[in-house]
Amino acid sequence: MVLEHTDPETLPQQFVPTENVFNLRDVGGWNALGGKKVKTGQVFRSDNFGNATEADIDHVVNHLGIKHVIDLRRAEEWDESGRFPEIDGVDFHHFELLHIKWEQIGRRTTSFSDEDELIEFLRHRYTGMMEAGYLSIRDSLDVIASGEPVVFHCMAGKDRTGIVAAVLLSILGVDDEDIAADYALTSFGSARWRAWRDEKFGKPEVEGGLATPAEAMLQTIKEIDARFGSMEAYAEAIGFKGADALRDLLLH
Repeated sequence: MVLEHTDPETLPQQFVPTENVFNLRDVGGWNALGGKKVKTGQVFRSDNFGNATEADIDHVVNHLGIKHVIDLRRAEEWDESGRFPEIDGVDFHHFELLHIKWEQIGRRTTSFSDEDELIEFLRHRYTGMMEAGYLSIRDSLDVIASGEPVVFHCMAGKDRTGIVAAVLLSILGVDDEDIAADYALTSFGSARWRAWRDEKFGKPEVEGGLATPAEAMLQTIKEIDARFGSMEAYAEAIGFKGADALRDLLLH
């Protein structure tokens, strides 16, 4: 069944068909270490579940089989959009990925002179978030490595979620270009959310969300490589010890 706001002709195959969760997708399917692939059906990334319908939640729990939900947001963000409901058999983990609030920086799409300036801004933001929010990233990887199906998310499923996904896929040996392509897929989720927002509330005078150019993630990976030697070395530096377990679990 194809739900509202899902175009089967244009939505990439990684996306999970849900009605009011707009950026839920499978992290698997990418080519990885030693000619293997990342397993599908095990790890998912998403935007928030505040607008999710009962059917959306049922799909996540009973079709995808999710056992762990990792929320990377500040608890105060739940006032704006809620959190995943309490459900028997689903463990909820609040791992706030610490960072300076984007709202305090005040950069909008219209404030950048060109894409290169946006990419530089995002690279600085993401690498700063990876230093400040390292405990959240480590704890998220630990839950993923425990072996049960998991979804991790923030508000839009873009920045904080994109960082965790990038570290995970790097450990699994996915090429930087494919990691950046996974990050850039958020543009489809953002478009779905904007269409829903505009229909429900009307189009805002100024669009506030920033784009997700693949080059921003490529530049982030390059800077982390320069600082730590590699993304996997970064994961080791923040205290994650489960790289081999992740590869055993998620590569086939």
